[in-house]
Amino acid sequence: MRVLHVLDAACARPTDYALRTQALLAALRAQGVQTVHLSAAGACAADDRDAWPHHAWHLYRTPAPQTPRWLLRCCPDVANGAALALRLRRITRLTRPDLIHVHAPSVHASAAWPVARLGRLPFVVDADRRAAAGGGSRPFDRFVCARADALAAPSVEMRAALRAGGIRPRRIAILPPAADVMAASGCVARPSDTLDAPLLAYAGDLDSAAGLDLLLAALRDLRRNRPTLRLLVAGGGAGMETLEARIAATGLNGYVRVTGRLPARRAADVLARADIAVFPALAGSGTLAPSRHLLNAMAQGCAVVASDIPCHRDLLVHGHSGMLFAAGSRQALADVLARLLDGTYRLRPLGQAAAQCIAATHNWTAAAARYRRLYASVLADVRGGRHGC
Repeated sequence: MRVLHVLDAACARPTDYALRTQALLAALRAQGVQTVHLSAAGACAADDRDAWPHHAWHLYRTPAPQTPRWLLRCCPDVANGAALALRLRRITRLTRPDLIHVHAPSVHASAAWPVARLGRLPFVVDADRRAAAGGGSRPFDRFVCARADALAAPSVEMRAALRAGGIRPRRIAILPPAADVMAASGCVARPSDTLDAPLLAYAGDLDSAAGLDLLLAALRDLRRNRPTLRLLVAGGGAGMETLEARIAATGLNGYVRVTGRLPARRAADVLARADIAVFPALAGSGTLAPSRHLLNAMAQGCAVVASDIPCHRDLLVHGHSGMLFAAGSRQALADVLARLLDGTYRLRPLGQAAAQCIAATHNWTAAAARYRRLYASVLADVRGGRHGC
């Protein structure tokens, strides 16, 4: 089986996307899948180093479109999509794949669909948040996703959102994501000012839907009886200044540290230093899949407290591999954290169960096996005459 993987331009730069993509490709190749790789056109900073393993795999690149600058400014997606489609057509003729797999972002499916249909090739698309959000994607992108031979969704909630938005291809497969890291070896050093203090940690987005206001309010309540309690926040970007203003307004300056934006593996190091990793996403926040940071925290054996939104309930078993609390409830969050901080003997068993869960089902070998089975079922449909339109 030979699969042509259509990747974002970030696959060749030192990014989390590149590390995840290369881990999946390596696992697929280890399971006997031949992989061909094509990257979309994309702007590249002068100081970006090439992170693609050229010594092991060849990467076909899409050159930047030769179009007037005004056209690129007006409709960059159209120009880049046309360049990717032309390049993809040449690469399919050269390599003769059995199937095309469009990795996230799903916008690249718009370039792959006409090529796949002209070449009578099945194609699989990784569905992302943009595809599931009705107002967040172009009508043609949604048209193309609906005509894929299969969509790969990371959760049941994502599949439901896709169907509710009118995207109903022949098959939507649930392929849970893999963690970026595995269990931490040995003890991880903690910040010097938290050595004798209980430490909470959060990693992820800093927007209001992430539930950070709720976490800050619960922290202030808990500090009345636990004055040494601290919080580390691994996140940055546009919401950082607003968050720091909220920290100051709640009187928590000096007790909450915000690291700024970090790569996923460095954020995982922050989580591994904490007694409890907290993920307080609000109900109705549009969270359709568990955070990568949540997976990484579990993989490293962190005791996890998370809101009981559907994608968290699918991943965590309350009281065994993590603790769930009523989403949006400040009192429920404070009560769960208080029980764990007062009964620290519970933290290690929770972390061990979480790490075992991730090691068994959310590793790259398991992810590759799911993709390989999906490829095989799509190809079987094609041979049986059930090819998409």
